Amino acid sequence: MRWIFLLLLTFVLSVAAWDDDDLEVFDVVEEVNQNFYELMGVSQDATPAQIKSAFKKLTLKLHPDKNDSPDADVQFRNLVSVHNVLKDPGKREKYNEVLKNGLPNWRSAVYYYRHLRKMGLAEASIILFIIISLGQYAVSWAAYVEKRYTAEQILNSRGRKSKKTGFDVGLSEILDQLPKPSVKDTLPFQIPRLAWWTVTAIPRSYVEIKKQLKEKEEEAKRQKKREEEEKQR
Repeated sequence: MRWIFLLLLTFVLSVAAWDDDDLEVFDVVEEVNQNFYELMGVSQDATPAQIKSAFKKLTLKLHPDKNDSPDADVQFRNLVSVHNVLKDPGKREKYNEVLKNGLPNWRSAVYYYRHLRKMGLAEASIILFIIISLGQYAVSWAAYVEKRYTAEQILNSRGRKSKKTGFDVGLSEILDQLPKPSVKDTLPFQIPRLAWWTVTAIPRSYVEIKKQLKEKEEEAKRQKKREEEEKQR
């Protein structure tokens, strides 16, 4: 389970490198899917005053009360979102970086985080469960291959030194004894086993504790009886 913790820690630290403004800009870029400056009708080096003026003009044009387009609400919402980005110097700088370098791709942890945060809790949990299970199985096989390779190197080295006949047969038998990864060692099987162990362990723990308390009580009685017998002597 250590690798799961390390994987989650790496994921969290990678996501933490991005702040809320970054995520907001990424979401708006993906939702609008159009160059913000072109949508506003201004140049990339436009001043805040020019952006504000362009926003006011477009507001009068694209407001749902004055826009008969079927997607008037979407157009106006996109306009407001774009203006919120461009009017803020920090967000505007982040957007300019997106124009230059593009959105984070699948190699970045924030790519998956952005998609997960838009999902429902149940859907996100299922996807994470599947990803972790597949990763757990893949890591188990990688560890097995590494152990097998190490064992082969050690045993072959000893075999060359001893030069005993039948060593290859013994090597094969030893390597076959290495436990191979199994799907039974992944989360879908581990969680039910843990739940079953927890449920069955509670009664056993209760019986064991009760037994120990009874033994202590009987020992205390015997000790008291011995003390009384010594006093009578």
